[in-house]
Amino acid sequence: MRMDRLLQRKPRKRRQITLYILLALLIMLFLIAALAPVIAPNDPNETNLASQLQGPSAQYPLGTDSLGRCMFSRILYGAATSLFSSVGITAAVFAGGTILGTVAGYFGGILDTVITKITTVVQAFPRLILAIAIAGVLGIGLGNTILALCLIYWTEYARLSRSLVLSLKNRTYIQAARVCGESHFSILVRHILPNIFPSLLVTATLDIGAMIMEISALSYLGLGVEADMVEWGAMMSAGRNYLQTNPWLIFIPGAAIFLTVIIFNLFGDKLRDALDLQ
Repeated sequence: MRMDRLLQRKPRKRRQITLYILLALLIMLFLIAALAPVIAPNDPNETNLASQLQGPSAQYPLGTDSLGRCMFSRILYGAATSLFSSVGITAAVFAGGTILGTVAGYFGGILDTVITKITTVVQAFPRLILAIAIAGVLGIGLGNTILALCLIYWTEYARLSRSLVLSLKNRTYIQAARVCGESHFSILVRHILPNIFPSLLVTATLDIGAMIMEISALSYLGLGVEADMVEWGAMMSAGRNYLQTNPWLIFIPGAAIFLTVIIFNLFGDKLRDALDLQ
C-alpha cells in the first residue's frame, strides 16, 4: 500500500514541477512585454532605408525589415500588444459569459431561453469568419478587433457556466442553503461560483493562446491593428512579400506566436491536471 502511494506521488510531483516551470515562463513573457520600452535596443518604428533587410548584428540582434526597422525591438513591442490584448479579451469574455451563463442556468425560465438561443446563433458561425465580418464592419483598429472578438467568444463561457450550474443547483447543499434562508446572490457567490471557477479558469488559460492567434490572423489580413502599431501578425503580413529572399521576416514573428501559444496551452493542460479536472 505504501509503495502504491509512492508511485502515485512521483508523477504528481513531476506534474507540479512542470506546472511551476511553465508558470515561470509565462511570468517571464509578461515581464518582457511590460519592460519592452526598457529592453528594446531601438525604436520599433524608426525607419532606416540604408539598413533595410540586414541580417543579425550587434545593433540589430534579429536583423531589420524592409524599412530598416529593428526586428528584435518590434518583437518585444509586439509581445506587449499580443499578450495584454489577449488577456484583456479573455478577462472580458470570461466575466461577461460567466455572469450570463450562471444567471441563465440558475434562474431558468424565459431568461435562460433567450440567452441560450443567442448563444446557439452566435456559435453556429465559424469564429474566424464572424470575426472578419465584424472587424470589417467596425473598421481597422485594435479597439475594434478586441470588440469583435469579445462579441464572439463570450458564448463559450456562457454555455460552459450554464451547464455547470445546471449540474450543481439541485445538489443537497444548495437546497439546504435555500432552506436556511440564504438569498440567491449568496448562494451564487458562496456555493456555485467557487465550484465552477476552476473549469472556467482552465478554459480561459487555453483561450489566451487562441486569442493571440485570432488577433494575429486579423492583423495578417489587414483588419487588426493600425499601421503604426507593432503586432506579430502585422509583422508577418509585412514580410510575406519577402518570403523567398528574407524568410526571417515571417519566421521570427511566427516563431514568437508559436512558442507563446504552446506555453499557454501546455500550462492550461497542466493546470487542469493539477486541479483534477477531466
